[in-house]
Amino acid sequence: MLETNTRVQGMIKGDFQGTDGYLPFDQILRLKESKNVQILEAESMRVFYFNIHNGRSLMNDVHFRRALAYAFDYDGFIKDILKGAVARNPSPNPNNLWGAPKDLKGFTYDLEKAKAELAQVKEPLRPITIGTLAGFSETEQAAALLQNGAKKIGIEIKIESAPWPVVQSRMQDRDKNYDMVPLWKSTYYVDPNNWVGELYGSRYIGTRNSTYAKDAELDQWIDEALATNDQEKRRVLYEKAATKVTEQAMGIFVYNTKWYGPYAANVGGIRFSPIGSGQDMRWAYFK
Repeated sequence: MLETNTRVQGMIKGDFQGTDGYLPFDQILRLKESKNVQILEAESMRVFYFNIHNGRSLMNDVHFRRALAYAFDYDGFIKDILKGAVARNPSPNPNNLWGAPKDLKGFTYDLEKAKAELAQVKEPLRPITIGTLAGFSETEQAAALLQNGAKKIGIEIKIESAPWPVVQSRMQDRDKNYDMVPLWKSTYYVDPNNWVGELYGSRYIGTRNSTYAKDAELDQWIDEALATNDQEKRRVLYEKAATKVTEQAMGIFVYNTKWYGPYAANVGGIRFSPIGSGQDMRWAYFK
């Protein structure tokens, strides 16, 4: 079911026994009012960020990327739009995993700093395009919020919405990829390489790396971390990598998700894991 409202209505009426554990929080609150629905909660490792095409003109300018990072209203998005249902996450690695820099502040909403960064951009400005995921309202809300902030500093943003298969296909093509895409990086395996390594290591360009970032120092840290099984050495390397990616604004990192799993009241045995986001049904049963 593409439409969020259709999924929620189906849960309330009892037509469905389970649905997306990452619904907008206002829909979670709506489901909590239904006697037919239970909401399970768990800490996740699912980072919401803006994928930035680092390999294209303007987007490959660190000052332009930083201007965009300062133009996003993080508190407004997290506290007002998402009602505080998620945790601020300033780097590509989730806060609750080793390899995430503990003292990293990340960017804040600051239009004066955004203007100062933009003033250092040498190339003529052009409109940039954000691709959002149809049926996932948070991506559209995040894009609109950045569009509003960017407009105040003189950057024009166009927003295009398409289903995930279309967006994903374009992201795999260097020329057709959008300038930016707001989306989530999920947990395919619980290791920092799943995030900072795959998103920004040039060895992954053409597969997981759709940022087209290529940085020799970053590659060295990522490759060294993959070549050793000493977790402490790996932690230091991934923290350095995550810090550089953040400070260079190779992406705009917003939050780490909390999972709210909506299931029918008569369903039991659901076990959440950040790998698969609670969709493993082996233990599920009807009460």
